[in-house]
Amino acid sequence: MNQNREINRRTLISGACALLALTGLGTLPASASNGIRKLSNGRVSVKLKSIPELASVGGTVGIGEVKGKPVAITRTGNTSYVAFSLSCPHQQVTVSREGNGWKCDAHGSEFEADGDLVLGPATKRLTRVPIKVSRGVATIG
Repeated sequence: MNQNREINRRTLISGACALLALTGLGTLPASASNGIRKLSNGRVSVKLKSIPELASVGGTVGIGEVKGKPVAITRTGNTSYVAFSLSCPHQQVTVSREGNGWKCDAHGSEFEADGDLVLGPATKRLTRVPIKVSRGVATIG
């Protein structure tokens, strides 16, 4: 008995949307639902202690979009953090997590965990995004 089914338009579109949704969440930490909250003005609030990736200095994690742009946060000291855009300054391709830093899959630019440039063709670090930390909560954007 042949159980091959013809894929209809609804099935195709539903599958494609599900794949895009899963792909878009790839940089978010597992704890995102508890520790990351979008604010009405496009900024993002992050409860720092609820994100395991930020438990130690050097920890870094993508937190989703801030004002429509993909952003990450890195712990740079006991009480200091930086936030930066995940768009490569070379041609605005979104970088991805690789090893202890970030890499542009399009042209190979590499960046430290805090967004500083390691290897081009990019000529500058990932663009910093304003961040304010108060009482264990970072407001980014």
